[in-house]
Amino acid sequence: MKVSTFQHLVRIREKFGPGLFGKIAQKLLALALCDTGFSYVVERGVQGVDVDATSSKGDKYTLEVKTTEGDSIYLSKENLDALRDRAADGYVPVIAALRLQMFEDWLFAKIPLSRVRRGSIPLARLRAYHIIKLEALVCPAFEAVVNQHFTGVLARGERYLAELLAQRRQGDT
Repeated sequence: MKVSTFQHLVRIREKFGPGLFGKIAQKLLALALCDTGFSYVVERGVQGVDVDATSSKGDKYTLEVKTTEGDSIYLSKENLDALRDRAADGYVPVIAALRLQMFEDWLFAKIPLSRVRRGSIPLARLRAYHIIKLEALVCPAFEAVVNQHFTGVLARGERYLAELLAQRRQGDT
């Protein structure tokens, strides 16, 4: 990730705090998925997995989104159960992790759910399962989305992004 994008994300996190920053990053990621050609993107602010995305080619991903400044993320039993539920519906379960550090980017890991337990998971472990094609597609789009919507996010936070996603959904119908 470019330095300017990283600085934008840091400013957003400083203004809204780590909890809201995670929700904002999730919505920014959903917009990036829309911009990369995923025809069906559902971002959930509350229960269940965080984002479902289906491509025009039929690729179906369900993402549990995590942000961190450290070397690991935390997965709860509820996170894992939600991923398992969506996997039963034909979605590929993915852990999407963004470490907020200079020159870091999204890590999308298709880790076998049978090998994951709740608790802290090192990012190094997730890297062994990363989906290179998805990262190459989404990471540049995420940067563009952050830079395009930075001012709106800083002014209105999560609400600004929720409205954008709602407009995208209306455009799909």
